[in-house]
Amino acid sequence: MIFSAPLGPGHVARQHVCRAGESLVWAMYRRTFYYAVDGLDRLGAPSRSLFARGASAVGRGAGDLALTFLGGGGDSADDKSPPADHLVFGPSGESLAVRALSRFEPGKRSDRLWALTSTRLVIAERVAEVAAEPEPKSFLGKAIEFGKDMGKILTDTRRTYGEHVEGEPVAVPAHRVVVEIPRAQIADVQSAGSSLRVVLVDGSGFEFLLQPRVAAQDKVVAKELTKFWLRRGENLELGLAPVFGYVGGVVGGSVHVPWNPVGEMPPLKLDALRWPLPAPPSPPDWLDDPTLGYWLEGPAPSCAAVRLADHFAFARGNGRLAVSDQRVAVVYPTHLFEAKPATVFTTFAEIPRNAVRLETPSTGASLPAEPVVRLTFADGSRLDIRHP
Repeated sequence: MIFSAPLGPGHVARQHVCRAGESLVWAMYRRTFYYAVDGLDRLGAPSRSLFARGASAVGRGAGDLALTFLGGGGDSADDKSPPADHLVFGPSGESLAVRALSRFEPGKRSDRLWALTSTRLVIAERVAEVAAEPEPKSFLGKAIEFGKDMGKILTDTRRTYGEHVEGEPVAVPAHRVVVEIPRAQIADVQSAGSSLRVVLVDGSGFEFLLQPRVAAQDKVVAKELTKFWLRRGENLELGLAPVFGYVGGVVGGSVHVPWNPVGEMPPLKLDALRWPLPAPPSPPDWLDDPTLGYWLEGPAPSCAAVRLADHFAFARGNGRLAVSDQRVAVVYPTHLFEAKPATVFTTFAEIPRNAVRLETPSTGASLPAEPVVRLTFADGSRLDIRHP
């Protein structure tokens, strides 16, 4: 877990972009764009462009434009320029997409939030916090104030993780919509591999370059579990590296963020927790919260998913998931319990493998989508775990 990571775009969009009754389709952060528009160079100046050389944007598959544009076609050979993570294409400099982005400077790094909802495509910018002007103070007043500030700095020993602070909830940064394109002007949304394209009714549009996040087995973890945890005749299906983060979830119809264990836990003494707290709950967007490592859903505290979730909530990353062709369990390093351990791993919350369905889907409204490990149990409960 990277506690310093910003709150994800889906969570922010749902709080500050979506209107009442409006549903979120996807959201993403984007920084740098260039033009691939007939009659314009990549920075928007009049020029003989990519499309003037016979490559029409209309009808091309998602990803083709990006490959042509970034692969040397057109005016994109300046290695010193920041790479694009989205492009504006179209038949002319008067097209809808060009006009929509006219307020922004191409080729410049600037964080913006894009979101597609049930009614519109929007671009939002973060609202800068404006500090209140301090009242004029005398020299003595300034000296006293300086002393107070220094005292706060010296006595505040909380850890900081980027913008996040130990013991404080992750804030949802305010954003305001600066560009809005109604659904009536959107002709198509195309997705193919590492590219997503929004085509407007006049043939112009936006191409977003995405780098899919691929889940992979940790070779070191797999080797350790194979050697020290598997029984004779047993095969390892999945072993996760430690996932540091809170457990959140919906149990019995109530949201719990963070989740606190309800079952009996191992005799393990842990240091005081020094993490930031989760942001205000947004269950569809739990993956956007850098403090959440797990999401639990179940009908009651007695369900199977809670047995595992209790350990992940308690262990703070010391327990990890292990899945074989015979069982699913939480595995702790034995040295946490014993000074001279006779075994490498100690197993808790063991559940028969045939009572659990294992999947690794990509989920959430934020793009690129993040893979998770999903355990669905025979009693209908479910536990999602970030794939480290």
